[in-house]
Amino acid sequence: MRKTCLVLVAILIVGAFSAGLFMAGLFPGGITGNIVGQQAFVTNVLDGDTLEIQDGQRVRLLGINTPEKGQSHYSEATQTLKGLVLNRSVLMEYDQSDRDKYGRMLRHVYVDGENVGMVLLRKGYANTFFVSPDLKHMEEFKQAEKYAEERGLGIWSRSRYTDCIGIPYFRYNADGDDKENLNDEYVSFMNTCSFAISMKGWTLKDEATHIYEFPDFTLAAQQTVTLYTGSGSDSSDELYWGETWSVWNNDGDTLYMWDSDGSLVLAYGY
Repeated sequence: MRKTCLVLVAILIVGAFSAGLFMAGLFPGGITGNIVGQQAFVTNVLDGDTLEIQDGQRVRLLGINTPEKGQSHYSEATQTLKGLVLNRSVLMEYDQSDRDKYGRMLRHVYVDGENVGMVLLRKGYANTFFVSPDLKHMEEFKQAEKYAEERGLGIWSRSRYTDCIGIPYFRYNADGDDKENLNDEYVSFMNTCSFAISMKGWTLKDEATHIYEFPDFTLAAQQTVTLYTGSGSDSSDELYWGETWSVWNNDGDTLYMWDSDGSLVLAYGY
């Protein structure tokens, strides 16, 4: 009788694979419960959060953002994803939205029962990024991110300037229509240390992919500089992003700042 049951279980598992479905929750990986998805074979990895499957379609991992090309830890994130999924069969889990505005499939991706987005978060090569209505697994992802942040891993490695730079004022909600009033959206940074700090090559970003790189700029001791979203002329106390659309979400976002070595100066959420 026992032998018959074991054979039946094996047949059911094989049948699930052949149908393109598998219950990833049977394996450890930080996500609890049964997860049903579609199988695919990964033929290319484009960066830390985007891959390509056998039919040529591109897949954007849900729930995370990894560093863009030219940013610190871009290579580590990309190589980590390659090591996890390249030339392997994966399970792709759908949330609410099928594709993004670029036509990429939006999916959670699993290999050997492990959610690869969570692997990247735990290693410190990604930050969480959720856009409604695709909010599945958000709590688990936040915990994975916290794990890396508390240990200073990857993008969370601490800068020697962490105790010097603060945010005295952050106006993320401009009057009226944000995109029509870009320079009423701004954030101020203060150097509380007793020495001037060169911010050349420092980068700033939101939870999404809006990235600002500081020019050849030095913030004097005990002084403040304000970064405006729109356009204008840079000065000793004013800098301009040059965006044509608002950056900061009115209903919550996170500001990240890294120094020229790629070490974290600020992670300010609201």
